[in-house]
Formats: sequence, C-alpha cells, structure tokens
Amino acid sequence: MTQPRPRLPSPLAPWRGLRRGLRLLVSRLPGAAAARKGPFVGALDGLQGGVATGWAWDPLRPGHPPTVEFLVDGRVLRRVRAELPREDVAAAGYGDGRAGFFAELPPDLFARGAVEVRARLAGSNWELSGSPRTERLGADWQRRLARGDRVRGAFRAWLARRLARAVAGRVLSLVVPVHDTPPDWLRECLDSVLAQWCPAWELVCVDDASANPETRAVLADYAARDPRIRCLRNETNLGIARSVNRGIAAAAGTHIAFLDHDDALEPDAVFHLLRAAGPVRGLGAGLVYADEVLTGPDLSQLIRPQLRPAWSWDYYLCHPYFVHPVCVEAGLARAVGGWDEGMDISGDVDFVLRVAERAERIAHVPAILYRWRTHESSTGHRMAERVEAATVVALDRHLARLSPGAKASATGLFNYYRADFPDPGGRVLAVIPTRDRLDLLRPCIESLRATARPDDLDILVVDHLSQDPATRAWLAAPPPGVAVLRVEGPFNYAAINNAAVAHARARPGELPPFLLFANNDIEAREPGWLERMRALAGRPEVGAVGATLLYPGGTVQHSGVLAGVNGPAEHAHKFVPFRDRSGARRPGPLGGLVATRDYSAVTAACLMLRSEVFERVGGFDARFAVGFNDTDLCLRIREAGLSVLNDAQSVLLHRESATRRAGDLKHPADTALFRERWAALLAEGDPFYSPLMGREGLDHQAARLGVNFPRARLRPGPSAGRIVA
Repeated sequence: MTQPRPRLPSPLAPWRGLRRGLRLLVSRLPGAAAARKGPFVGALDGLQGGVATGWAWDPLRPGHPPTVEFLVDGRVLRRVRAELPREDVAAAGYGDGRAGFFAELPPDLFARGAVEVRARLAGSNWELSGSPRTERLGADWQRRLARGDRVRGAFRAWLARRLARAVAGRVLSLVVPVHDTPPDWLRECLDSVLAQWCPAWELVCVDDASANPETRAVLADYAARDPRIRCLRNETNLGIARSVNRGIAAAAGTHIAFLDHDDALEPDAVFHLLRAAGPVRGLGAGLVYADEVLTGPDLSQLIRPQLRPAWSWDYYLCHPYFVHPVCVEAGLARAVGGWDEGMDISGDVDFVLRVAERAERIAHVPAILYRWRTHESSTGHRMAERVEAATVVALDRHLARLSPGAKASATGLFNYYRADFPDPGGRVLAVIPTRDRLDLLRPCIESLRATARPDDLDILVVDHLSQDPATRAWLAAPPPGVAVLRVEGPFNYAAINNAAVAHARARPGELPPFLLFANNDIEAREPGWLERMRALAGRPEVGAVGATLLYPGGTVQHSGVLAGVNGPAEHAHKFVPFRDRSGARRPGPLGGLVATRDYSAVTAACLMLRSEVFERVGGFDARFAVGFNDTDLCLRIREAGLSVLNDAQSVLLHRESATRRAGDLKHPADTALFRERWAALLAEGDPFYSPLMGREGLDHQAARLGVNFPRARLRPGPSAGRIVA
C-alpha cells in the first residue's frame, strides 16, 4: 500500500500568517472599518478644493514611506510620498506615524463638473480606504458663475428696477484703461458691463493711444450702443497711471471701480459693490473689495477662486491680497490724488494703501464678483522682480506715514513681504503652567532663555501638584531668572494663569509691561521671536499676538484660530506641511503661512499681550477650566476694539498631541459655555474666514461656492487710533 506523501507547507504560508497579523494590527487604525478588499493600506481622509489628504503604509515594506498615486478615469494624475508625521496613526500602533500625505491635484481638474478620484499605493491595485471620492465643487461653482445666463426677459427687467431702488442715489463709474487689447477679450470685458443686473453704472474707457484699429473700432461700437459708455482717447501713450487718473477725473458716479481691459465682471458686481459702499447698518465704507476667480486665457477656464477674509491691515502689508475688484468713494479717490503717476508698476497697491489710510471703514463682499484673466503676457509674469521692488517702495512709504520706523522687505516668495515694526522694549513675564513632565519643561525653559536676552525675559513656572521627584527637585532650585509658584486645587488653566498674574502684580515693583502665556511643551529654535512678538504686541491698536507653532515633524500645529470651523474653534492650517521638499517655506492658502494677519483668536500655547490689555478685559474667564479659555480671551479683546494677530515670522515648536478635535470630548462644559456666549459669532461666521470655505475638514478650502453670502463685512481702516502724517 502506497504511503501518503507528507503535505509540505505552502510557500505563501508565511505571507498568509503575516497578512492575518497585519489585518489584526490595523483593524483599529483610522479608517480601517471602511477598508476595501486586499490589505489595509491607509485612508483617503478628504478631497476638498483639489487637495487630497490622508495617510498610507505599505505592508510589504513597513517602515518605508510609500508612494500614493491619484487616478481619474484610470489615468494617474499625481504621485506623492506619504511621509508626513501623523501622530494619530502612531498612537494607533503604527511606528512613528510618518505616513501622512497632502497632495495638490491640478486645479483646473474640477472646474467643469464632478470628478471621481481614486487613491492607491503606487505600483499596486491596493486602494486606500475612502477611495474613490468625488469632488463636486466644480459643478456648484460652474452653476453659480453661469447664473447670468438664466436671468432674462421680464424677470431681468424687474430685477434691474428692484436693484436700482436698493442703491438709489449711488452710481458706479467703471474705469477701464485700454491699450491694444485683443478685440475678442475687450468685447468680453465690455459685454460683462452691459450684462450687469443693476443699471446704476457708467463705463469710462480710456484708450491709451492704441495702434490696433480693431481695438479702436470695438470701443466706438460699444460707445454707440449705450449712452452710459464713454470713450476717451490719449493722443500719445501716457501709461496706465495717467490713463486711470484721466478716467477718475472724468467719472461722474458717486463711486469708482476699476476693471482691467481683458477681465470681466460677474453680473451682480455693480449691485454688491454699491450696496457695500453705501450705509450698512448705518455705516458706509470708503473702500470696498470682493472675491474673484482666476481664469486661463479663456474666461470660462476657471482655475482658482480667491476667497478673502475681512480687512486685515497686517495681512495686506505682508501680501497685497486684493487688487480687484476695488470700489472707492469718488471724493476719496480724488482726495488722495488718484494713482501716483510716478509709479508705472504697483500703482494699484500704492493707491489702495493711500485710500485705506483715509477710509474710516473698509468693507469686504464675500462673493466672487470678478474674473481675472491670467496669461503669459500679464505684467506680473513678465516683470516679477520689478513688481516686487515697486511694491516694497509703496509699502515703505505707507509705513512711514502710519508707523514711522517700520520697514517692509521682500521674502523671496513672489508678492509676499515682511513688515517689521520697532521693538518698544520692556520686560516680558512668561507664565508657564506645568505638572511633572520635566522632560518637556526643562527644554522649554532652556530654549526660551537661549533665544531671548536675559534683560528681556522673566519666567514664572506655575506648578500644579507635581509629584515626580525629579520635577520637584528641579522646581525647588530653578535656574536664575526662573521663579516658581505652586498652586493647589482642581486643574483650571484659566485660574492658574490669573493666579500667576496676580502673584506677579503683588511682588515688589510693577507688573512687567508684557505677558507671555506659554505651554510647557513649546520650544524656541531661533532668536528674534520675542522681539518680533513684542514689536507687534506693543502697537496700541493690537491686543494679542500669537506665534506660528509646528509639530516636531514639521507640519503646522497652529497659525491662528478660526471660530466655528471643525466645531467651536479650530487651529488654522493644522497638519499642513510648513516646508516643501526643498526646505523652502510653503505660502499656504492665500499666503496664510508666510503672512502675519488678523484672526479671531490665537492659542495661549504661545500668546503675548500688554499687561494693561490683560487687566482691561479682566484676564481669563475661570469658568473655562480647560478648553476655549484662550479663544474666549481673544474674542473679548477683539470686542474691546483691539486686533488679534498671528505672526508668521515667530515660529516655535509645539509638542502637543496631534489628535484631531479632541477638545469637544475632553471638556463638554467648556464647549457648551463657549457655544452659548459666542452664539452670534458662530452663527454669523468668523470674519477672518470666508463663508465660501468649508467649515468641516481641511480649512481654507473652497467648498460653498454655490451659496450666496453677499453681506459685506466692515472693519475700521488702519488709521484708527493713529495719526496720519
């Protein structure tokens, strides 16, 4: 009888065992429940505004960051390495968590409708959990921007009468300098004016000695069509500044706006600009700006929306974030002398700065009202270096009038600048609460002392019930310049900080002029941050200043606080890579990572303010024991009429846990109190965050372009509290 042959183990058995082990390991990882067939290789967390976010790992090569590829209709559009730190993945048991990705897909991909995007490990068919995802922004966007085609006939006539009544007494003069414009582009520009729903406009075209007879013929044709169109002609080429000024002088309207000869207005532009310029809740605005969309040479090729916050002077200094559409009260435009005819470049920025100096209020209309045609012959493309140099001159002249001693400089990123204000000096008291964790506290204090001058900084460590022997020994004999205050009772972050300030106030001598509230897990890496923050906090119109904080892996932990985003409040640009693969700083959406700007709040993980401001608003509210006490403090500072800034140049490390949105779960009482106290703000929306952007998921991404938010947001001009020379 033949003996049965012994059964040999399959050569795949080790892999099968490994696969079973891996499945067990990853079953608790983020997104595992939605994993597709095959090994679980990560998750496509979001696809918003053309940016894909998530994380991935390769079970065949654990420890090696994999490449993720993104496909549309089976075609690979982009590959990116999944190597960004994700502490939440690490906490779930996956090594050090270097698995995250942040992929910007081609911006015009989504312009014409919904697109399905798949994400998989490169070189395999293993899709990420959550793949495919459909980006629907384009369909909403396209429908919104095509609404002019649907307003016709009797309804159009009725709408025109109603809008004219709404802005009665106001007329918008549109000034268009023209020079040898391609005839088709010029027709599109002029047709967009004729298509305005609100009839309260006039069009002043200034032909700067065009040599092209077709350009001149188009102007003559349109002037004959409508008596509201006037065409002026320069016999010799005078340049854009003198041509614009000739248009301003000829304008008969109550307000003046500017339109480039190759761009176009949306059909509701005249109405929204005039309504915002007129009385809004009893207040008018001398300067109005709105949102726009960048297009390719074809105006229907929508590339990227520019969704702006409410007016922020510091933001404009660092990044002149709007050029058009701009509407100015006619008397104010003439009072400042129009455009500077000595500036053949950046005259628009210089003009906005001079108008802003005299405008009591500046309004932003959160609606796309303008299409900006971009092409290779655009001035910005051809003369980038001259544009930057001229803009620095305009900024310096403006700062000399409003803040003598302040200086502007280029950053190396096109159209991004740095404004440095004089440091007023004065001692800074750093208040640092702690409980044990000497491993965090000691490097924190050593880094602050190493990067600040001894005469500038006092440190008060507030010890809340430390039990660790090493920590207690260190606190018993702190280094020079460091004092220790021990507090008892239940943990209450707000009360601890208030007690520290009261303790410092009771000591001999006056309370230092500046307070710095800091967490015990921050670290300063470079000198200059303290002087920089103090220079901003020392300005009389500024109430609080925050720092840009990074996770140890190089992604953003904090660059300002947004109210009503991802819950009651969220840090701006959280988890976004701070630098690109070459090591250069990433500007972020609308330059948010390189521009100092206003926010509703900043985190007290590193927050500086004048002592008198802290006293004026009554310090922290101790009813917020754990969460939102710093956000509440900043919002009350803003209620007092002061600005809250996040500084893009003060960059520190923050070792905070990267778990998303854990705040609501950890302190429900604080969350409920915050929602109740700031219900009106949460309902209306953060003024420094466009209502056209999403409130869930990745921030600063266009997500609500199909929604109408035309109500203007008013802010005081930069001269408030200043004397203009």
